[in-house]
Amino acid sequence: MLACAVFSSLDRVDLVYTGPDGRVRWLQSDHRRPAQIESEAELSLIFALIRLLDPRRDFPEGDEQPVLEYRCQHTPPAFLRTAIAAAGAELVVDGPVPFEGVAPDPGLLLRLALAALADRVARERAVACDLAGLAQLEREQPTRGRDTDEVAYWRAVVQLASFTGEVLRARLGGDWCLRGGDEAGVFPAMFVVDAVTIDVFAAAIDRVDGVEGADLCARVQSPV
Repeated sequence: MLACAVFSSLDRVDLVYTGPDGRVRWLQSDHRRPAQIESEAELSLIFALIRLLDPRRDFPEGDEQPVLEYRCQHTPPAFLRTAIAAAGAELVVDGPVPFEGVAPDPGLLLRLALAALADRVARERAVACDLAGLAQLEREQPTRGRDTDEVAYWRAVVQLASFTGEVLRARLGGDWCLRGGDEAGVFPAMFVVDAVTIDVFAAAIDRVDGVEGADLCARVQSPV
């Protein structure tokens, strides 16, 4: 189980400060040990990408943009180091940790991780990744408060969103696409089917919040 609330703050930056070199730095923290990160690898990777890709859309305009920093107390697993590099961020453990190799495309990495998480949810909950499985997940999903348990809240949102995306893909095709810098929304990705954009994360938030009429199955069946 994910153990650190700071790790789960998906909709904000933990700290903004000025480094010794005078550069403004936007810092995201992850206090977990490597074994905790490994225990939910797919979710850990997705959370890290969200926390690093989303703030970039809010960077102030100008020649010198902030340094995006992901600070850990322990050296994280290789897959998380890859995600940090893909998002164009700097890993700091005591000091900066250079990334060795070529960082992958962050959009591709996020798409693969969301698909892997949907598969994990299907296996752990013993449901098929289809409309019936999504309906069961919705029925079993309790309303959660973000302030009560932030980890459980965002876990539920991301799991529902990833599963819904795979159901959409199986029924209609399409894929996850990163938002542009001027597009609104908490999460850095939307699902696109034949030029139709579906804000799956926003719909999952409504479902976990218990918003009246929130229905992911209906959204899948009538995406327009």
